[in-house]
Amino acid sequence: LKLKWALGFPGASAARAQPTIAGGRVFVGSQDGTVYSLDARTGCTVWTFKAKAGVRTAVVLGAPSGASTPLYFGDGRSNVYALNASTGTQLWTQNVETHPSSHVTGAPALYQNRLYVPVASGEEGQGNNKNYECCTFRGSVLALDADTGMQLWKTYTISEAPQPTKKNSKGVQLWGPAGGAVWGAPTIDIERRADYVTTGH
Repeated sequence: LKLKWALGFPGASAARAQPTIAGGRVFVGSQDGTVYSLDARTGCTVWTFKAKAGVRTAVVLGAPSGASTPLYFGDGRSNVYALNASTGTQLWTQNVETHPSSHVTGAPALYQNRLYVPVASGEEGQGNNKNYECCTFRGSVLALDADTGMQLWKTYTISEAPQPTKKNSKGVQLWGPAGGAVWGAPTIDIERRADYVTTGH
């Protein structure tokens, strides 16, 4: 149990992304949006890729295609990416939610060339802000084509769209229903052809 190598993430004060190990590489994202491919034996950097926001999700590897393997992950602005695992070259990117508080924290789940992406939000942090029109975010799960990033479907955890409800003590409009963020990776039940997710806040 002796330390063989260590990596410090520049520009980061927290490390919350789970590393993925495959083919002698370690793939891991960081708080500043940098995704690293490291030599698992030495810790040396093979390549880096800069996402548009911080990366908390684990990196998911797809099936080998030709001479390369795709990898997938999401970021703190609800962008999902596909990269070439060998070179770090971007294959595609897709924004999966436009709500300004949304983000992808759970790892996407890959099955039969579909990428199932969970969407969460930090909007609940504004719940005690009397100047904020709380709350309008709804959690969701999307299916993307793993080859192109094209959205195939999107299902909200709360089916009803938020509507104006009442005004708070400062006269600011409040909204609901809202919430149901999906923070973790979906679980795929192959026999029942179903996705299971948990929600929070």
